Amino acid sequence: MIAIQVLGDDTAVAFAGSQGNFELNAMRPIIINNFLHSARILADGCEKFREYSVEGTELDRERIKQYVAGSVMRVTALSPVIGYQNAAHIAEKAIADGITLRQAALASGKVTEELFDETIVPLKMVGEGLAGA
Repeated sequence: MIAIQVLGDDTAVAFAGSQGNFELNAMRPIIINNFLHSARILADGCEKFREYSVEGTELDRERIKQYVAGSVMRVTALSPVIGYQNAAHIAEKAIADGITLRQAALASGKVTEELFDETIVPLKMVGEGLAGA
């Protein structure tokens, strides 16, 4: 609802701005009013979102680990090490057989456990923004 209202305010501001004459814009009151209204409802919406949707939310670290472990997209980290084609075959096998990327990589014979663990480090792939969370 906030987005719809802000879009409406923006349309009114744009139309009012197009009707003005040089420095003597008689439409300033509607422009100022709609801008301030949009700013107020956006700020209120952000505050309510923080208060009722974000605050108190905790990470389910076990579930996150499961999702990361099951993500085939991590194969991109293997491409520079074993080549694009080999990495693509590993990803295809993991998807086709319904196994983890680790299982598919080790079964391929192209990757050792040590190489996999050194190469596939999710925090290095996405940054360490959640390391302290």
